Parts: sequence; C-alpha cells; structure tokens
Amino acid sequence: MLPFCLTKLPDFLIIGAQKAGTTTLFDCLRQHPQISMPGVKEVHFFDLNYEKGINWYKKFFRMRIPFRRRINGEASPYYLFHPVVPERVSRHLPQVKLIVLLRNPVERAYSHFRHEIKHKTETLTSFEEAIKQESDRISQAEKSLIAGQIEKSNAHQSYSYISRGMYARQIERWLNFFPLSQMLFIKSEDFFSNPKNELAAIYRFLDIREVFPKNIIAQNTNYYAGLSTKLRKKTSLLFDKDGEKLTRLIGDKFQWDF
Repeated sequence: MLPFCLTKLPDFLIIGAQKAGTTTLFDCLRQHPQISMPGVKEVHFFDLNYEKGINWYKKFFRMRIPFRRRINGEASPYYLFHPVVPERVSRHLPQVKLIVLLRNPVERAYSHFRHEIKHKTETLTSFEEAIKQESDRISQAEKSLIAGQIEKSNAHQSYSYISRGMYARQIERWLNFFPLSQMLFIKSEDFFSNPKNELAAIYRFLDIREVFPKNIIAQNTNYYAGLSTKLRKKTSLLFDKDGEKLTRLIGDKFQWDF
C-alpha cells in the first residue's frame, strides 16, 4: 500500500453561502477523478474547530503518493459568514481558491429559517418575527467573535437569516485578505438550471479536466409552503443597498427578481 501524505492542505474551499447549493456542489466535485474531498462535508475547522489546531485539520486531507495532479478541497458554508474566518484562512492557505455560491437572498433566508425549524433549533414559528428579532439575537455574538471573547455562537450560526444574505458585506471582508482572482462566484439558480455549464467554469477555475459527474442530483432539499407576495416584497427591501453594492463588486449577473 502506498503511504499517505499528511501535508496536502486544501487547494480550494467552497465557503458558502448556506442553503445555496453547497451540498450538491460538494457531491458533484467529489465524483471528479482529480479531486479529493473529506468523507464529511463540513469540516468546520476555520470557524468552529480552530482551537484544535492545524494538525487536526490536516488529518482530513490524507492523499496517496503520487498525487497525479490531484487537488484537495472542502465545503463549509459558515466560512463565508463567520467574521474571523477570512484572516484565519489567509494565514494558513494564502493561495487557496475560493468558490462562492450565491442564491436569491430572500429564498435563501426563508430556506434557512425552514431548515432551523426542521432541526428544532428555532423556537419562533413566524419568519417575520424571526427576522424582526435577528439583530437582537446575533449582533452581540458577532462582536464577541470578532473580539475573540467567544469561539462559537449557536445564535450567530442559526438565526442569521437576513445577515447571511448581505453578500457584499461578507465578500468585502474576504477581499481584505484575498484578491478577486482567487474567488469564483456562482449563481445558485444558474447552477441548478444548467449544472454542466457552471461545473465547466469551476473546472477551469481549478485548472482540472472537464469530467462531469454521472449523476447530478440536488441534495439537502426541503419542501414547504412559500412566502406570501407581501412578505416576500417586504423582505426583499432589506437587501436593496447590499444588492447594489454586490453588483458593483462582482457584476450585474448577481441580481434577482423578487
């Protein structure tokens, strides 16, 4: 048996957004013959397990020698939103390539809310009430994470329905540490409507062959009643300013009809 190499840290990260198709993309990429992915989708090293140290992280990326141009990657969608992750990633993986899936922020927020309801981490039954209380529930936790006073916050991770859809704010934080050339942005709606086209863009970004998965199946999907037209419109207004900034940052493609 060929020996394992314990030093091949990730060449790319799928950093988010949550509820934007990261599980489906992870499943597609791990079928590629040139890509190695951990057995678990969300390693959560740079956000929830950072205190365990880089050697703990390396254990997820054992590769047989010779590499034969194989690359490593992982997907942890909380990375995009967590306020201190960009600096941590830049410290350990300064050349890493970053893949970001962005979904209609209203749809993403409501899907996130239904996810928390399903997993019994959300006690509020009204989406409107949840977004009304969001700032009070998570703002102090974010400040404490930035200050290093706490290592993790369930509220910040679970109740960030609107905040996680403020994409420009999050991307700007990453751009303090990484150039745009190391980032690839994929519109979730395009990925699900034409997955081969978006996968081809990802393969070019990662500099690997075009080898498409045999099966492209949407993963981690949920079915629930949609938002009313009135509440959808009201929620969409919360993203107006951030959406304008987002198009200035990464292009007009990233606009959505509400």
